[in-house]
Amino acid sequence: MIEVEVKLPVSEPDTIKSEILKMGFKEIAFIQERDTYFDNAGGNIRANDEALRVRETKDYLTGTIRAQMNFKGRKLDDRTMTRKELETGVEDGEVCREILRAAGFAPADPEVVKERVMLQKEQMTACLDSVHGLGEFLELEILVSGEAEKGAALAQIEVILNRLGYQISDTVRISYLSMLQGKRRRELS
Repeated sequence: MIEVEVKLPVSEPDTIKSEILKMGFKEIAFIQERDTYFDNAGGNIRANDEALRVRETKDYLTGTIRAQMNFKGRKLDDRTMTRKELETGVEDGEVCREILRAAGFAPADPEVVKERVMLQKEQMTACLDSVHGLGEFLELEILVSGEAEKGAALAQIEVILNRLGYQISDTVRISYLSMLQGKRRRELS
């Protein structure tokens, strides 16, 4: 699968949520996501602009906790966060992290924790993220099965961005992990 995604820092998430709901999106979840990213000893995964992570998700409405492992490939264009994504559920997130450590992978610091409100309209998902240590963001994404569908998916995302008063040029192409690491480096210097 290819995840066509944009990420936008926002200052008024409640206003954005209200506008998205007016566009016909429905709130489908309120969750906490805790992401531990891993790299090999040579640092090749991050150096290649790829990501390997274990995510634990807690559903605030049901209390259910689930875990998954993800691999995200390199970004496929120079405007968005679009990339190939492989994902599978795992029974126990801590055991998965221990397996990766035992296989020689090291966790990246810091862990990324966010509260996420998920909204859905047809195949598009809108996520309002409150990222610990960073602030508020809107992610818009559509999963497509192949390269041929990327352009149409991005066009749909751009329509929503424009209706909210934003452009693709307002979005960021950097992961929450990289943002947190950059913030930490600036604070230490």
